[in-house]
Amino acid sequence: MHVSILIPTRNRCEPLSQTLASLRAIAHDPGDHEIIVIDNGSTDGTRALVEQEAAARPAVRYVHEPMPGLLSGRHRGAHEAQGDVCAYLDDDVWVGREWLTGLKEAFADPAVALVGGPSAPRFETEAPAWLDEFYAEDERARYCGWLSLIDAGQQIKAIDPCLVWGLNYAIRRSVMEALGGFHPDNIPKVLQRYQGDGETGLSLRVKRAGLTALYHPRVSVAHIVPASRLTVGYFEGRAFYQGVCNSFTEIRAAGAVTGEVSPSIGPAAWIKQVVGDVVRGAPTEAEAIKRRTSAGYRAGYAFHQAEVRRDAQLLQWVLQPDYWQYQLPAGWERYLNAARPAR
Repeated sequence: MHVSILIPTRNRCEPLSQTLASLRAIAHDPGDHEIIVIDNGSTDGTRALVEQEAAARPAVRYVHEPMPGLLSGRHRGAHEAQGDVCAYLDDDVWVGREWLTGLKEAFADPAVALVGGPSAPRFETEAPAWLDEFYAEDERARYCGWLSLIDAGQQIKAIDPCLVWGLNYAIRRSVMEALGGFHPDNIPKVLQRYQGDGETGLSLRVKRAGLTALYHPRVSVAHIVPASRLTVGYFEGRAFYQGVCNSFTEIRAAGAVTGEVSPSIGPAAWIKQVVGDVVRGAPTEAEAIKRRTSAGYRAGYAFHQAEVRRDAQLLQWVLQPDYWQYQLPAGWERYLNAARPAR
């Protein structure tokens, strides 16, 4: 089995260097894998870093892909890959020493289509007390989707495909091709109208096809969580992004824009909320933050619904069968240029 390890990146030279260092430390047969770093338009030292790594390790390769967005990095990586398995990593993870061994064990079963494993946090600063309120726990796992963290225990087991997240997402190449690949993801903020549901769309198709997703405890990563991601502002932005993603999913499922564009909380609702706070007492910090993230989610959903309603070309982008040709719709540059400061 040959594994293509694919790492899309953009201007993240420092965490990427740690990801590459962790891959250097794993036990492996030099001929059983390749590492392709897809540079999505970096202006820092990313190219020099990867080329230096490639000079020391023939398995490492640098690819430049100028089209903005994680979709272009993922699909350019798939076009470049030679492996039977495409193992996608984020550029801010450290893989466990047995990560590659675990992947090969998992995919030794031909019925397995998708594989993930635990992702534990490496906090750059102490996590705030309110973060515990953003974890969920059930019979499957304890997880925090906001930061892509999951622990489903120490047993190898089948898992819901939607609990295999993009930071550590390994899929059989033949399955990915048959199901149409990824959807748009991690679009720059000024191009948010083109955002989609990323690997979730692919995982949903894996699920609908009745294919097996496997959780393997040895396929483990540590996720670097910087101080900037432990702020209320980050969680609000993450909620906005999730609203956009879910709007995209719903429109594709319905084949049209059907959701209602809900306005921000109105005066009557605001008065009711304040009166309720007086009766119950002021909300806790976690409750207040959840209100803000809920508002962020509604704003993201409403933004995307409104953008698609008024632009037939954007609706066509959302509904296209697949995104192997990952060029953004004509005219996307004007949104990017409008956001640049005048000289």
